[in-house]
Amino acid sequence: MMEFIIYTNTIWDSPPRARHQLAHALSQNHKVTFIASNEMGMPGLQTIKVNSRLEVIIPSFPLSKRFRYRTPLLNEGYQAWLFPILKRKFKDRDNLIVICTDFGGYLINKFLSPVIYFASDDYINNVKVPAAVKAYTAYTQRKLIEKSMMALATAQTLVSDFKKYNKRSYELPLGAPEFKMTHPNENILRKRDGKIKVVLLGFIDKIKTPVALLNKILAIDQIHLYLIGPIKGDILELLHHGNKVHSLGIQTGQALSETLQDMDVSIAPYYMEDTNTGRTPNKMWQYLAAGKPAVITNLPNVRHWEFPEGTVYKANTDDEFVEMIVNAYDADSQELIGDRMKLAKENSWGKRAELLVKLIRENHIGNEAGK
Repeated sequence: MMEFIIYTNTIWDSPPRARHQLAHALSQNHKVTFIASNEMGMPGLQTIKVNSRLEVIIPSFPLSKRFRYRTPLLNEGYQAWLFPILKRKFKDRDNLIVICTDFGGYLINKFLSPVIYFASDDYINNVKVPAAVKAYTAYTQRKLIEKSMMALATAQTLVSDFKKYNKRSYELPLGAPEFKMTHPNENILRKRDGKIKVVLLGFIDKIKTPVALLNKILAIDQIHLYLIGPIKGDILELLHHGNKVHSLGIQTGQALSETLQDMDVSIAPYYMEDTNTGRTPNKMWQYLAAGKPAVITNLPNVRHWEFPEGTVYKANTDDEFVEMIVNAYDADSQELIGDRMKLAKENSWGKRAELLVKLIRENHIGNEAGK
């Protein structure tokens, strides 16, 4: 059994992201401590026990996470305070491995080892920041990649970039949740009633969500669009046929599983020319785990992925995207539902955790951790 520290810049109590899902998956067979982003307050640590193998440490610090983590000196000051505490807390642990998902946490290698850097996004180009801030975050990530024993990324493009600084860089794709289905497979195919229920899951805003494509989808008479997740800005005002748009709010776990089961076709639309070079559709795996056909934009990082027919439809244009929604609905069957669930199970976060452990052993990091 290995022991993992997952150091993040993310709150624990939020809709599950890659680092949360990896923590849960690893904790099935290993002890895991999830280090969350700091809360405002006097310096200190709060520990929450999730289960016998998973605990969460929430630091408190006088500076807001949003203010400090991209700011030189403040970022280093926080790490210079926290990392020595973690070093003392976890000293003399056998087979301890640190997974750092914070692109700014480059000082961690001075206090803990071995360290694996894990990137689930292109953190440098994903947001608009001043040039000086962008240069600083590019510097911290590069240093982290160089000093780490291994670097992992969910996108092939990022892996290629990381290999310039660390030859031990590998692709660890996002994974599917392990939903517990409330109905047997024969009840999941929704009764045909003249309506096509299309679902979009995620953080929805007018900047990263292609509004023109959503309006093309809504132009199909039978289609109703269901939105799950935080909705930012005035995107709803930009969507046509508002009576066919339904906002369901944030859902997770079993509630999300049950909602997805009541849908016909799931979508993951993106702008083809996206500045976020690390983008891959995490929501696609959630759709497949619920047995639903997924229509996705054929982004550069998914073009090398191959899927069984009738499971994932990859669209190169808006017109093709709309056509694939209708085709996916018409072709759906109980057999395809089973194929999608099987595909999700084969690509679950549990399988991703197994791949991670395999890479660790192949690179002898586990042996080095025990020294």
